[in-house]
Amino acid sequence: MDFERAAFRANPGYELVVLDRLTPAELALVPDGPHGEVADEELYGLLRPRPPARLDTYAVSADTALLFLTLAQAGPLPTYVFRRLGTRAEATIARLILDEILEVERDGVFVSGARAAQAFEPGNGAAGTGRIGALSVAALRYGQSLHGLPEPLLATRLYCYGRKPIHPELQHRFPTGTTIAIHLGLAASGAVRVVLDAAGWVESSGSTAHHNHWWQWQARPAPDPGIASRQARYKLYLSPAVEALPTALEVLAAALVRTRGVQAFKVGADLAGISRPDKLIAYFEHIEDLYQAADRLSDHLAGCPAHGVPFTATITSDGLLSWGADPPATRTSWRMWVAARLAEYLTLGRATGGEADEPWRFALQRLRLSGIDTETWVPTAGMWPDVLRNG
Repeated sequence: MDFERAAFRANPGYELVVLDRLTPAELALVPDGPHGEVADEELYGLLRPRPPARLDTYAVSADTALLFLTLAQAGPLPTYVFRRLGTRAEATIARLILDEILEVERDGVFVSGARAAQAFEPGNGAAGTGRIGALSVAALRYGQSLHGLPEPLLATRLYCYGRKPIHPELQHRFPTGTTIAIHLGLAASGAVRVVLDAAGWVESSGSTAHHNHWWQWQARPAPDPGIASRQARYKLYLSPAVEALPTALEVLAAALVRTRGVQAFKVGADLAGISRPDKLIAYFEHIEDLYQAADRLSDHLAGCPAHGVPFTATITSDGLLSWGADPPATRTSWRMWVAARLAEYLTLGRATGGEADEPWRFALQRLRLSGIDTETWVPTAGMWPDVLRNG
């Protein structure tokens, strides 16, 4: 699309209401709205749907409000948009169109949402490479098929995609957490426990003594508790098949005690935990240290049957090793953040697309415009600040 020549307009299904004129009920929407990340000092007001339009309510900044008012009459983008936004102009306008705040003229008709997606870039469906890419596309296609689910539930389904069913045979073999601990070498005198104890690793206070989902260990000295709030923590996913988990865990423990920069690791502590794709996770402060550990693991685990974690960055093409980076200063995980955004965009794509449009392709495109490289599943330049603002 030629952004400097195309015709745009504000979506007539919205009315712009300045903050001072909002009702108490509307004011309550501002912090929790879809664009509630607009800073207080930048907030202008709300874009409120005009009945009977089925649109979301958006909190908007003064800059977005000015553009919306400017395009009340259809026409080209004003020059100040390119001057103010520079290289971010096209991506910013594309996001506003896919979110149905603005519309663009195509073949004599103004369109937005999924119907406008092909105007910006082809929906090539790139969702990673190797097994991770295939799993991510499969998860999105599955999510696309779940009509009518509320977004939070759809996000949970995407996040949980790939979990293996818990068969009666598995329940018979491991009736308790203790039997799983023995199987994994984590019980007293177990192979993994001996390695961790010898290296001075300590079981976290949040481990299975306090809940039934994870066993967690941290390196000694304990990592600075402020690290997670100051910067992203890098997560190395080791995703073996359930039957290969004891071997993989033993190799991981031996590698971690010789790797610098590792902060902690955790492993699923119950049948549900060891059946999930992200059953074994190690945490690092620096990405370079994560890759050093991954090199050691790939050398020692060649041929290990892999499970694979959707929506993570590929390290080995079989899906055994991948990584992600949790958003800083939030309580959500990387994959849960991605799943929530994809659920939102799948829902939007289904609502705004035509019969020929596939919502999962639209969801990928919209996520890319938020600053996530969906071929690697990591934030683009600048990492998290811009992504959190644009999501």
